Amino acid sequence: MVPPMLRNIALIMVIMALGLILILGLSIVHQSSHEINMAVEFNNHASAVFFESENLNIKTLETFTTGLELSAALDRGDIQVAWACLGPLIMAYSKGVPIKIVAMAHTHGYVLVVKPEIESIYDLEGKTIACPGKGSPNYLLIRLVIEKYNLKNVKIVYMKPPLAMASLISGKIDGAALPEHYASLVISNGFKPLIRSQDVWKKWPGSFLAVREELLRKNPELVKKLIKVTVKATMFINENMEEAAKIVASKLKIPYEIAFNSMKNLEYANTVDPLEVQKYIDLMYKYGCLNRRISVNEILDLTLLNEVLSETTETSGKGW
Repeated sequence: MVPPMLRNIALIMVIMALGLILILGLSIVHQSSHEINMAVEFNNHASAVFFESENLNIKTLETFTTGLELSAALDRGDIQVAWACLGPLIMAYSKGVPIKIVAMAHTHGYVLVVKPEIESIYDLEGKTIACPGKGSPNYLLIRLVIEKYNLKNVKIVYMKPPLAMASLISGKIDGAALPEHYASLVISNGFKPLIRSQDVWKKWPGSFLAVREELLRKNPELVKKLIKVTVKATMFINENMEEAAKIVASKLKIPYEIAFNSMKNLEYANTVDPLEVQKYIDLMYKYGCLNRRISVNEILDLTLLNEVLSETTETSGKGW
C-alpha cells in the first residue's frame, strides 16, 4: 500500500510532468520553520498537496497557465520555488532573475498535433500552427521541424494550450504544438500526432525544479528536502505507473486510457545532463528567444541533487 502522503506528492509530479496547470492557491500551515512560496505549471482541479514527510511548510502555492507566466512571477519575486518547463526558466534567468535549476522531473512530453487530412510534415507548408509562446518547448519543436524539413511558409501563432486545443478542434488552425495531456486529449478526438519531441531530439529536456539563489544560499537543507520530495515522487511514478495514471484520470476527470497513454510519452527522471540543457539554451538563442548567450554553468547547481541521488541509492530497498 502506497502511503497517502507519497500519493499526493506523486500527484503533483505526475500532473506537473504532464505540463498541466493546477487551479490552487492555498495557504497550508504546519509546524515547521521552513516557509516557502512555491509555483507549479500544471492543470488540475485538486486539493492541496502536502509536504509533511519533509516537514515543509508550503506558505503559498501559486499556479499558472503557462511556464511563461510562471517565469514572470519569478521575476517579480512572488515565489521562491518553481516546477516548470526549461524554456521559461531560462528566459527568467536571462532577464536577471537569480535562480538555479537543481533537479529535473522528466524529459519529453511535447507533440505537434494536426488535422487528420495533413498526411506528412511537408503538408505543413502554408499552414497555421499554434504554440504557447516564444521560448516554450513547443515553440522550439515547431522551429526544429521547420528547419529539419526546410519548410518555408508556416505561420506560428501564440495561444495557451486550452485555446489552441479548442481552435484546432473548431478548425481555426491547422495544428498545434502541445504539451501532454492536451496532446493526448486532442488525439483522442481524431487528430493526428504528426511528430513528437522524441522524433527530433532523443533526450529533450522537460520540466525542472528551480529555486531562487537566495533560498539556496541561506537554506540549502530546505532545498535538499524539496529535491528529495521530487525524487521520491519520480520513483513512485516509475514503479506505479498504472496507479499514477488512475490518480491523474480521477483528478483531471479524463478517461484512464488518455491519462495512461499521455504519461507513457514522458520519461520520468531526475538526473540532469548539462550538455542537453546547454543544447536547449543554444537553440533558444538561435531562434531569437534570448538576447545573449548563456552558459549552462551559470544556471545549474546539481550539488544537492547528487547528494540526494547518492543517498537514494544507498537506501534503496530500505525505505526512506
